[in-house]
Amino acid sequence: MNLLISNDDGISSNGIKALEKVLSQKYKVFVIAPLKEKSATSQAMSITERLRVEKVYENHYIVDGFPVDCVNIGIFGNIFPKIDIVISGINRGVNMGHDVHYSGTVGAARHAAIHNKYAFAVSSGKIDRDSDYTREAEIILQLLQEKLSVFKKGVVYNINFPEEFSPTLDSIEITQLGIRTYYDTYTVTQLIDNIYEFYMGGSQLGHQFSPGSDFDAYYSKKIPLTPILLDTTDYKEIESLKNKF
Repeated sequence: MNLLISNDDGISSNGIKALEKVLSQKYKVFVIAPLKEKSATSQAMSITERLRVEKVYENHYIVDGFPVDCVNIGIFGNIFPKIDIVISGINRGVNMGHDVHYSGTVGAARHAAIHNKYAFAVSSGKIDRDSDYTREAEIILQLLQEKLSVFKKGVVYNINFPEEFSPTLDSIEITQLGIRTYYDTYTVTQLIDNIYEFYMGGSQLGHQFSPGSDFDAYYSKKIPLTPILLDTTDYKEIESLKNKF
């Protein structure tokens, strides 16, 4: 099977390097990633700009664009054979709860799911740029080798590794999305009359613990795996609204 790897941390991140090194043992791996970090770009896509794509070496490309641009070119750009599996990551920092709506890592996987691929978003609690993600990549390889048949195309499987975990599939816990809380602050600088510069800094992240959530598993040193559907329709609200119109 042909496996495409992308991310939102950029082509030089340790996470994508670890995935490629480990997954290449069993799969034909193709790498296409942003030229520079594109965190929190969600599912942004370049539709009016020309994209500069550079072939670094065989089966390795960098794109001066968003993570979704990378996946889209990987699938439709005729630079790779038909892709079966798309893995986005390993991200430096977790993507749980409401993070999934902002994450470029998850956005790239979601785009793959839209095009009916096996789609995995993989993140880690390790945030040091020098972190080694080999153990995480080995779990992903084992997961694909032993469990791929249980997954569906067109669904995003969001996986988050705590900093410390037992390196076996038994550490994986199937979860639902939790609730992330954000407390954002801005530093404001007046540049000239009527023009200001806003910089988001010092923001604090929190969460609500709830049984069965990704946060609950993560802080129990389990590896939460959360299936995310593309259809975000609130069907209960549909029925409620029908009774009011």
